[in-house]
This record gives sequence, C-alpha cells and structure tokens, in this order.
Amino acid sequence: MSAAVRELFVYWRIEPHDLGAARRAMQQFQQQLQAEWPGLTARLYLRADEDGAAHATLMETYACEGGIAPGLQADIVARGTQAATPWCRGPRHVEVFESLAR
Repeated sequence: MSAAVRELFVYWRIEPHDLGAARRAMQQFQQQLQAEWPGLTARLYLRADEDGAAHATLMETYACEGGIAPGLQADIVARGTQAATPWCRGPRHVEVFESLAR
C-alpha cells in the first residue's frame, strides 16, 4: 500500500476584464516556483461554467512527487497571495487533498 500524496488546490475570483493580467502574473509566479522547487508541477485553470458571470474563478494546482511538504505549501500560499493581490476579489481559498491509495 502506497502512502497518500498531498496536493494543493487554490481558487479565487477576479473581474473578467482582469483575466489577461492575472493569468500572466500567476503563470510567471508558477514558473518561478517550479524553477526553485525541482519536481513541482504547477497549473492554472479558468472555471469553465461561468460564462456571462460578474466574476471569473481561477484555480491553481500544485503537485510534487512525494507530496507538497509544509514548507512548500507555506511558500505557495504566501507568495501566491502576493502575486494575486492586484486582481483577487475576496479571499483565496486553499485546500489540501491527499491521494487515495491505489
């Protein structure tokens, strides 16, 4: 039986007209993180079912072989909040999930 692997999911809202700038800033942030934390996989998603809504939701995901350690999680949360601040409308929601054993 293999050990559970922790992954991080962070979602937050922006104004739709801020999507381009927020996307560029977060992709740059995630590229920097991946350079500093070898083995880290970071992705950015836009929620697909919000057409015409007054807001848009972005989802950041983070995975690493062996799981997201507490130090890496703290770095992602602190620096990600700083990177998102100009566009974030409301709180950034951070959720940690563990894979189920296969």
